[in-house]
Amino acid sequence: MLSGVEPERMPQAEGRLRSDEELMSAAGRGDMDAFEELVLRHQDGAVGVAFRLLSDEHGARDAAQEAFLRVLESAPRYRPTASFRTYLYRVLTRICIDRYRKRSPEDHPDLSTVEDGGEAPPEVMLRRERAERVRGAVEELPMRQRVALVLQHYEGLSYEEIAEAMHCSVRAVDSLLARARRELRERLRDLL
Repeated sequence: MLSGVEPERMPQAEGRLRSDEELMSAAGRGDMDAFEELVLRHQDGAVGVAFRLLSDEHGARDAAQEAFLRVLESAPRYRPTASFRTYLYRVLTRICIDRYRKRSPEDHPDLSTVEDGGEAPPEVMLRRERAERVRGAVEELPMRQRVALVLQHYEGLSYEEIAEAMHCSVRAVDSLLARARRELRERLRDLL
């Protein structure tokens, strides 16, 4: 220890932000400030992914919170074999899949009942209608296809990162994405 300051709580190097992996290692040594920084960096993305998978804002926030708690619990054992974001999304997608499977049919949102917030110009209403149709079509995809599609399209993960997050091969990711796109083209052909 230098001057009574624990190494993991030492100020970061001037002008240099610590990487996610450095923060996770520090969190594994008990540095809660480092973990808080990780949460702040990735919370919005995690909630966004969970929402796209569950179509439930409250459930998405709960799933993201649970994912961060599991990540914190595993922090002492964390080994950066992939990016932290990939690791987080692996944990998060497993939680979302489990929650989705446990929901009863009446818990699944009916997108046809979403209310419009009032009058809008025709272009805005048309754009909203199209977005709603796309959201509904994505929601109807099998969960593994939806996970691959959300991670690739909305989060910009590479096939390798998706494979790591989903714990499958790159070839399986390619197949999942091809089937998802084919299904979406079929369901949305009148919009194309």
